Amino acid sequence: MLDSGFPSQTFSGVRFALVGFSSIDGNKLRSKLLGCGGIDVGQSTCTHLIVDKLVYDDPICVDARSSGKVVVTRSWVDHSFDVGMLIDEKSVLYRPLRDLNGIPGAKSLVVCLTGYQHQDREDIMMMVDLMGGQFSKPLVA
Repeated sequence: MLDSGFPSQTFSGVRFALVGFSSIDGNKLRSKLLGCGGIDVGQSTCTHLIVDKLVYDDPICVDARSSGKVVVTRSWVDHSFDVGMLIDEKSVLYRPLRDLNGIPGAKSLVVCLTGYQHQDREDIMMMVDLMGGQFSKPLVA
């Protein structure tokens, strides 16, 4: 709910389907979407296919994209909800992964972030995590 006392309409016009979620996670995400104006319509008539544990090249994702549907992960829903408006779904942060194990060899990647704050820092941390990398403790002067 917004400070105005009226329910947020962040997802107004979003006709969604959820695929790959556990029943608990799916129900939580569905409630968030419905509570902000989204409509749960199923895969055949959705505008947005929201996936979990599916890769970019999964036949379900390929079929949805070829039908003109937007295919995103729950991060898109969470970030859109947090800012109160739909975020650009074309960002690499919101696409299904190419490989659920990250990028081959990235497990040895160790990143230390210095000087980044707020959303920039969170975005970089998310990208490193999606690649399969790790974070070191912050450098302290």
